[in-house]
Amino acid sequence: MLFDVIFFGFPVALAICLGAHAVREADKRFFLPAFSFFAYCLFYLAGGRDVLLWLTTALIMMGGWAGGFGG
Repeated sequence: MLFDVIFFGFPVALAICLGAHAVREADKRFFLPAFSFFAYCLFYLAGGRDVLLWLTTALIMMGGWAGGFGG
């Protein structure tokens, strides 16, 4: 599902790339963002997907309501 690619796949890829960059360049400032992306991915796997789906659905529903019901 495209939702999983955007909200899980991209952060996993960024976490891996930032971690590899931090190790390769021996630069500590890249470890914190890599860890943050990794922590977000754990949140996503532990039930965050449902939270994000509900929030996305609510935003879509509110967008239609705020638009004046198509009129």
